[in-house]
Amino acid sequence: MIECLSCGRKYRPGTLFCSECGIYLVTGGALQTDPLPEDELPDSKANPWTSAPIEGFSATPPIPLRLKIIATGRELHSPSRTEVHVGRLDEKHDVFPDLDLGPSVKLADGISRRHCKIHRRGSIYLVEDVGSANGTFVNGQRLTSHLLHMIKDGDELQLGRIKFQVIIQEQSEE
Repeated sequence: MIECLSCGRKYRPGTLFCSECGIYLVTGGALQTDPLPEDELPDSKANPWTSAPIEGFSATPPIPLRLKIIATGRELHSPSRTEVHVGRLDEKHDVFPDLDLGPSVKLADGISRRHCKIHRRGSIYLVEDVGSANGTFVNGQRLTSHLLHMIKDGDELQLGRIKFQVIIQEQSEE
């Protein structure tokens, strides 16, 4: 008979786990992967103290993204976060987008409360439609919901009926 080292319950040989406390009976401890002997492992070629630059990632602060409403010329500055929720504020339904388009558009413009997300990966920007009612378009092409699409300086981003020019460049000092 095998005796559980934790609770003392006895089991027939070949039993792996104690049904009372769950301990692995062969070792008396928790089931885990046994480490391989060091001589059986390949030599590591990675140097933990150095790293190669990551493509698309810049150590310098990223250039902020701005959206210019084409019809009015008004510019909206995106917060400098890695993920920005874009839509219309609705306190009643607890919707608080990071970039609130409500003051700049009318309800009839078709912008959802939760319309899209803008993701920043280093100096690269991507847009994701999050299931909006009237769609997100880049340069006239409708995006598939929940798939990331890269946006570049000068691209046309359309949310509902509103068209924006994407501006990813330093603002000139005048």
